[in-house]
Parts: sequence; C-alpha cells; structure tokens
Amino acid sequence: MEVMTESLRSRGVLAISAAILAASVAAIVLVPQTISELLSTRFLPHAYCYLYDKGLIALHVASDSAIWLSYVSISVTLAYLVYRTRRDIPFSWMFLAFGTFIIACGFTHLMEVVVLWKPLYWFSADVKIVTAVASVITAIALPPLIPKVHELIAAAKSSKQHETKLEIANDELFHANQNLQEEVGKRTHAEHELRALSGRLLRLQDDERRRLARELHDSTGQLLAGIQLNLSLATKQLAGTDGSVHRWLAESLQLTNQAIGDVRTMSYLLHPPMLDEAGLGYALRWYVDGFVERAGIEVTLALPPILDRLSPETEVAVFRMVQECLTNIHRHAESSKAEISLTVSSDTLALSIRDYGKGMPHTILDAEGQGKSIFGVGLRGMVERIRQLGGSLVIAAANPGTLVESELPLMNAVDKQIERSSQKSAC
Repeated sequence: MEVMTESLRSRGVLAISAAILAASVAAIVLVPQTISELLSTRFLPHAYCYLYDKGLIALHVASDSAIWLSYVSISVTLAYLVYRTRRDIPFSWMFLAFGTFIIACGFTHLMEVVVLWKPLYWFSADVKIVTAVASVITAIALPPLIPKVHELIAAAKSSKQHETKLEIANDELFHANQNLQEEVGKRTHAEHELRALSGRLLRLQDDERRRLARELHDSTGQLLAGIQLNLSLATKQLAGTDGSVHRWLAESLQLTNQAIGDVRTMSYLLHPPMLDEAGLGYALRWYVDGFVERAGIEVTLALPPILDRLSPETEVAVFRMVQECLTNIHRHAESSKAEISLTVSSDTLALSIRDYGKGMPHTILDAEGQGKSIFGVGLRGMVERIRQLGGSLVIAAANPGTLVESELPLMNAVDKQIERSSQKSAC
C-alpha cells in the first residue's frame, strides 16, 4: 500500500512539474521579445561593463566555467546513480528533479560566460526561466519527502537495533551451540568408552567361560573319570560278596557316570569346543539336538546348505543368542515348539527365533520400544553383543508367542583384521 501511495505521489509531482514547464515554455513563446530578440546583439556585452579588464574577465570566465562543469558532472552522476539503482533507491524521481535543477543552474552560469562577448541577454533570460521552473518544481516536491525521510531514518535505526539484537542472539546461539557440541562430544566419547568397556567385559566373559569349560573337561572331568575307573575295578573285585556292598558300588558308579555327563554338558554349554573347531553350523545343530533331548521342546532349525566360517565374534554372538532364546523359551514361554532360521547374504546375516507360547508381557515390550530396557541380564547381554558388532535386534509379539529378529553385518578379511587390532588396542 505504501509503495502504491509513493508511486502515485511521484507521478503527481511529475505531472505538476510537466505542467509548470509547459506553462514556462508557453510564456516564453507568448512574449514577442523572447522570439524576436532571442539572438539579438544590439546590447553591449558584459565585457564592456568590465572595461575589458582581462583579469576580471578571466576571473568570471574561470569561476562560471568551473561552476557549469561541476553542475553538469553532478547531474550526470545523479542520472547514472538513478539508472543503476532505480529499483533499490527510494525517491529516485527526486534525484532526477535535483539533476534537472542543477544542470539548469549550470547553464545559467554558462550563459554568463557567453554574454561576456555576445550580448544574448534575451536567450540568457530564457535559460533562467527554465532554471526557475526547475527550481520551483524541486522546491514543491521536496517538503512532502521530509516525513518519508524521517520514516526511513527511523526504520534504519530500528533495523540497526534489530540487527544488533540479532547479532547478540546469534553470538549467544553460537556459544550455546559450541557448548552443546562439547557436551555431545563428551557424551559420545563416554558412550564409546562404555561400549569399549562393555565389549571388553563380554570378551573377558567368553574367555572365562572358555577357561572354565577347559578346566571342567580337563580337570574335573578327568578326576571323575578316575573315580569311575576305580569304582568299576572295585565292583569287579567285590563281585560275589555281600549284596549291599555291591549295590552301593553300583549306585556310586551310576552317580559318577551321571556326574561325568553333567560336567561334560556344562563344559560344552559354557563353550562348545566344536564352535571353534567345526564352525557355527555344527555347534548349532549339536546344541539344538541336546536342547530337544533335555527340554522336550520341538525345535525346527533352518540353516543354509553351505555355511562358511564367520568371524569368531559373529559365531559366538549368534550361538549365545540362540542359547539365550532357547533357555528363555524353556523357562518362561510354556511353548511346545520353536523355530530358528538363519540366512546369510553377501554382507548380512539374518537370524530369526520364534516360539508359540504365552509371549512376553506388553509392559516389557513397550518399555523396550521407548528405550527403557527392563530386560534381564541374559537379554541385555544379547543386545550388547549385537550392538558391539554393529547389528540390530528386534523383539516383538508374534501372537502367539514371541519373535526375535536380528541382523548382523558381515566383515571381510580386512575389516576383521582392523576390528581385532582396535579391540587389542582398547584392551
């Protein structure tokens, strides 16, 4: 609205100026002397009035010529300024009016130089009429601009104040952003350290399980085997003696055999040796077969026809995940069957485990979905193992039962070497 008002006002001023200019031209034409005496030289030139004093004439010529050239230069500069910034500069038409006024004044000074030798006083008067018209137009157009100029100054001050406030706010935001980045950096560093510590604890746990399994197999198992041998020999030596003694030896031998089986099973569950020797596929088949025999739960195991060896960390993580899920199914799910599916692509391993039991409480699943894990120690360890390997784990209701899905990235040989080197340096 203000732009339209300003445009209409400028057009009105220009219309008035054109009317005054037309009236001036009409006055010049209507006065007979302005035409008949336009180039009349019947008067005496100004140099005569100066008594042809060369010094005085030179002073007038120099000063009037300098004024004329300066006025022309100023007018050309204003016209060029309006041309280059006509869409940005306010009141550009006023600059043109000033330019017209100034160049008209310049020509009056030029005529002062001319009439020193040529008494063209009527022509000089005509030039002064044009100058007067330009002066009147400028004088009329200038006062209405004063409020607008005040508004521009106020807007500039307000803009400067807003700019200052914006700079202060930007500085505060910059410092706040720096502080936030520092806090994020500290937290990220702490998370990396915590993850490295968690990975180290998991590796220490696996190493301790491997050591305990070896101790149970090599030490406790061998001791029980020795006891079994001695009891067998004693049974043979005391054959045909008192029936109660023979019965006690037989029971002791049976308990010893049971203890040997339990120790062997415990040793294999802590760390199955075939996981290191034969690979993940054989270890999973062995564990699932033993689980079916011990728990009486039907388990369907789907493996790729050819399962190549994976990194030790990946094989341990997948085996522990299957072990933990089947243990939870046996203890809590009340399911009669379970399904395990393992697929391997060029760069991803996908594992899916499902039961058909009563399922996990929705409070636990909802809390986990909101990032508030309330899983037990076993599931938290499983989640941490998957996270250490850069994988993902999803636990959801299957209706009936529970579905656990995980994806793990498969590393090539170079990546494996880098990962092991970083783990050693972290330790």
